[in-house]
Amino acid sequence: MIERPSWGLVFIRVVIGFLLLIAGWGNLPKGEPASLFERGNQAFAASPEIVHRLSDNIVLKNPWFLERTVVIAEIVCGMLLFLGLLTRPAGFIAGALFTYGFFVVPESQRTLCIILAVCCFACGISRAGRRSGADVFLEDRLPSWLTWTRAPVAAEGD
Repeated sequence: MIERPSWGLVFIRVVIGFLLLIAGWGNLPKGEPASLFERGNQAFAASPEIVHRLSDNIVLKNPWFLERTVVIAEIVCGMLLFLGLLTRPAGFIAGALFTYGFFVVPESQRTLCIILAVCCFACGISRAGRRSGADVFLEDRLPSWLTWTRAPVAAEGD
């Protein structure tokens, strides 16, 4: 029998998914403010090398593209986490968004970014959609690396 995550983690998955969906929907008409990315320039300068390089080469050169990508990722990841559908990739993508957000949000919001990133990564690692989500129906239909399922064990004599 495959172990399933606790109901507490399922509750966290649903709440985080709902929060992401609402945040993304609220930003949909206006997009993330470009000033968020430009304001992060000073924070990027003091960040680790990989984040600094990412900001110089991608974020600050294309703020219009990134602001739309963040909004779409919030909506899509929020919906996937809420429904328990493809929770592994959705959890990792949302966790990466919050990890990146740690470097651009005001200092007063950094703790929240870390908490949300950890919750999203936990949902991705633990198969939180397997207990009461749409991942139950995808178990045998998608590759195991995408749904975090195990390959079926062949019976003896087969």
